[in-house]
Amino acid sequence: FFGATGLLAFAGYFAVGAGLSAVSRALAPSPSLGAQMRGLTQTRREPAGTRSIVYGQMRVGGNVVFIDNSGDDNKYLHLVIAFASHEIESFEEFYFNDKKVWDGGSFQDDWGTYVTVVTKSGTDTQSADSTLVSASNQWTNDHKLLGIAYAHFRLEWDADKFTQGIPNISAVIKGKKVYDPRKDSTSSVYDSALGVSTHRSNDNTTWQYSTNPALCIRDYLVDAKYGLGEDASLIDLTTLDAAADLCDEQESLNPSGTQDRYQANGVINTANAIKDNIEQLLSAMGGRLTYSSGKYFIDGAQYKTPTVTFTEADCISDIQTQTKQSRRSIYNGVKGIFVSEEKNYKVMDYPAQISSTYATEDGDPVFLDMPLPFVTNNTQAQRLAKIALLKSRQQVVINMAVNLKGLQVKVGDTIKVTNERLGYSEK
Repeated sequence: FFGATGLLAFAGYFAVGAGLSAVSRALAPSPSLGAQMRGLTQTRREPAGTRSIVYGQMRVGGNVVFIDNSGDDNKYLHLVIAFASHEIESFEEFYFNDKKVWDGGSFQDDWGTYVTVVTKSGTDTQSADSTLVSASNQWTNDHKLLGIAYAHFRLEWDADKFTQGIPNISAVIKGKKVYDPRKDSTSSVYDSALGVSTHRSNDNTTWQYSTNPALCIRDYLVDAKYGLGEDASLIDLTTLDAAADLCDEQESLNPSGTQDRYQANGVINTANAIKDNIEQLLSAMGGRLTYSSGKYFIDGAQYKTPTVTFTEADCISDIQTQTKQSRRSIYNGVKGIFVSEEKNYKVMDYPAQISSTYATEDGDPVFLDMPLPFVTNNTQAQRLAKIALLKSRQQVVINMAVNLKGLQVKVGDTIKVTNERLGYSEK
């Protein structure tokens, strides 16, 4: 994850995200990301399929792990489909191809005549499906699939109902339960001298279903099975709390209503590089992950008022100023794809954010293609696209070496600069 040289190459601090952020990923896109997004609802029959982690709510396909027949003339077909490799909150809906057949525990139309379904939420103590044990001598009480959220479907053969054979089965799932330190009974203690927060205990009551991107990122960082496997004490709690609160802030909608500023709803493919998966989660809040002084800092897209000002007296070198960025790193429009909950979790283009003013400055349209795999709401997608567009137009970059005062800040912090020659007054 850190590369061959890791922390040593950065002499004590490492910005995972100048870095690990949505825009940096978009500037170097993975050609397979769009294909992965479009294949989310496809159920596979692979003997060694990759495992999935579902954060928030998403419609997903699974992996068929068992097939058998029972009844006279093999009247019944039994399918066991694994949808997630962890405990989930609930199964919300099931689809056969693109037709909803089950919603919140009830079958639609007459599907209950031809289909029965048993769900298991993926706990570490779940028992085997007794109905399948009774129907198949290939499935025993030892087949518990501990820690795997799955569903057993029994399909009764009917030529009119299953005209295309075995349907593609997908599920709308409320996914993984994550830890929220803000709800922990143990208070956080912040040591201002050391600049660190003590780690709060992982109280069982604070593990709940959540769409909060900051909490999902924290979960993936400490996940020892499929994530980075970091020690939870290395996650800075002060910035985590602030990022989680930011994501929960309510944004007003036009003409009425509100929504969380940022939500994460999507699927982690454990076959992907951990770095890529972290960047996908960060894209849901326009965020940044920074490793500095032995701690991970999680930040969402938000302006933070600077508290440190650097003056000419603090500089120990000349200031180098770059007033305009290369054409590769600026753009006057942002577009991309997301998974639209409103359109039944289809992959769609979100409304592009375009500036005619910037296009005139640049001479022609220049678009950033920014896919948002963990966004299911078009308003949130537009919000993130606009942030990316406006940030790209902040083109002035200064490079300066400073005295020990520089140890007060880390990568990602906002600072002020006062320099008479450059005309900067707490800029």
